[in-house]
Amino acid sequence: MAMGDRARSTLMRGLVGIMVGNGLALAIHGPATANDAVTQLRETNACVGCDLSGADLRRYNLAGANLAKANLRDVNFYQTNLTGADLSGTNLSYAYLGNANLQGAILNVANLHRANLTRADFTGASLYSTVFGEAYMENTIFVGALMSLADMRDVVFTSANFQGADLCGALLSFGDYRHQCVD
Repeated sequence: MAMGDRARSTLMRGLVGIMVGNGLALAIHGPATANDAVTQLRETNACVGCDLSGADLRRYNLAGANLAKANLRDVNFYQTNLTGADLSGTNLSYAYLGNANLQGAILNVANLHRANLTRADFTGASLYSTVFGEAYMENTIFVGALMSLADMRDVVFTSANFQGADLCGALLSFGDYRHQCVD
């Protein structure tokens, strides 16, 4: 009987080792999925609905990229070229967009809560119904941007250029922009 117990004990240790090994494989696979999303983005210039949260995309050329509905929370987009990119419905909360080029980009219904938009260029971008909750703007450019129904009530403005921007129905802590609206 003692030999049977020893064999059973060895078998159990082996099964525990396999289970732990599989657990480690799953833990290692989680971050690889985020890396796979970055690889997919680099290779195809598209990653619709991907989870890229926390990714470092500094200085990438993502002109025309399709990132619609992606989770871009806490992504570093420093000096990234996002000209004409589709970022509609994305979560960009806590993202760093310092010196990023977003000219002509589509950010309709995006969430920019607490994003840093220092010196970002949104010239001609579409930001319809975008939520900017507590975003930080310093020398940010919105020239000719569509910002109808954007929620900017809690934005921290140091300076921003809204020349020619459509702010019809935009919610701001200051000013009334309803006079430009067409019924």
